[in-house]
Amino acid sequence: MRVLLTGLGRRRSRTLSGGLVMLGFDVHEADVDADPPGTVDVVLLDCGIVDGEVLAYCRRLRRRTQAPIIAMTQRVDLQAWLRGHEAGIDDYAVQPFGLQELGARLRLAVAPVREPSPSASAAGSGSGGRRRLVAGPLVVAEESRTVSVHGTRVELRPKEYQLLVALVERVGRAVSREDLVATLWPTGWDGAERALEVHVASLRSKIALPGMISTVRGVGYRMVTPESFHRLTAA
Repeated sequence: MRVLLTGLGRRRSRTLSGGLVMLGFDVHEADVDADPPGTVDVVLLDCGIVDGEVLAYCRRLRRRTQAPIIAMTQRVDLQAWLRGHEAGIDDYAVQPFGLQELGARLRLAVAPVREPSPSASAAGSGSGGRRRLVAGPLVVAEESRTVSVHGTRVELRPKEYQLLVALVERVGRAVSREDLVATLWPTGWDGAERALEVHVASLRSKIALPGMISTVRGVGYRMVTPESFHRLTAA
């Protein structure tokens, strides 16, 4: 996995870079003033705190690459999280954290690992276990990790995609906040529940199917579609 490491002091960068290389990552360092390359799998940004300079840099990064951006921060509150999300930050690693935890976050950002739900397994795996998940006008093609609504492609960030798959797999059933948080942030994070709300709101806006993702008070969320539409099919 190719990791762009940026925003770090030279001494610390070498230490962190060496640790990530030992974990099997292909690490490339870049100064914040340099144009970021477009051929990376994930961006690791040390920003200390989420301020205006960080947000401007993230917007610039997002124009050059669609790779997930993980920000290493000393702290992040809800407002900072919201601003960061709008600027292109996909996830946070809040200090202190261990190298193994950071490595897990990098891998999950690119290729999230999750246990298939019983209903998804029963539907068949297709080639190599990849499926098409269909819920009314919404289609998720796992092989290409693409999403479309009424035949029009919808661009989602990695966490939004993970959230959508978790809901479509359990279409018609309430999915608890705890289960969704564990799916999106398996290594844990204090701000995960608030971040989940942001991702749900963003996902609702992007798929533009009013009422399709309903809030189940006191539980979590449910993907709602007419019984005649929703189905889970093998590719």
